[in-house]
Amino acid sequence: MRRLPLLLMVMGLLAGCDKLTGAADQKIADAEAIGFACRVSGESPEDCMKENDARSPSSILDGWKSADEDIKAGKLDPHMGTPVGKDGGADKPADGTGKPADAADAKAADAKAADAKKDEKPAKQDHPKEESKVKH
Repeated sequence: MRRLPLLLMVMGLLAGCDKLTGAADQKIADAEAIGFACRVSGESPEDCMKENDARSPSSILDGWKSADEDIKAGKLDPHMGTPVGKDGGADKPADGTGKPADAADAKAADAKAADAKKDEKPAKQDHPKEESKVKH
């Protein structure tokens, strides 16, 4: 009977332990994922650590190195999408014209614009509600 209160107290103290709940492992995995994403986006590990100072720097670096190994091994292409500029738009070509560099890129851009225009739906017009027919 004397052991029951002691057992309950020990169980209560251990319930908040990160080792038992797995919270520490999740924090490490999150930091590694952030580092991985930083490398894929072309960001330096130092900048990534500055932006995510609440995360473990060593875990961020582990994730960054993992992505770097995948890129060097050819498992991952860091140029999967169109890069986005600081203003939120796509980066312009080096010639500064803002137009695609070759005819194939121009055709692809025109087709993409046509698809986007075709997918747009006209705005719905608001119809006034019929007034209720109440006799006064």
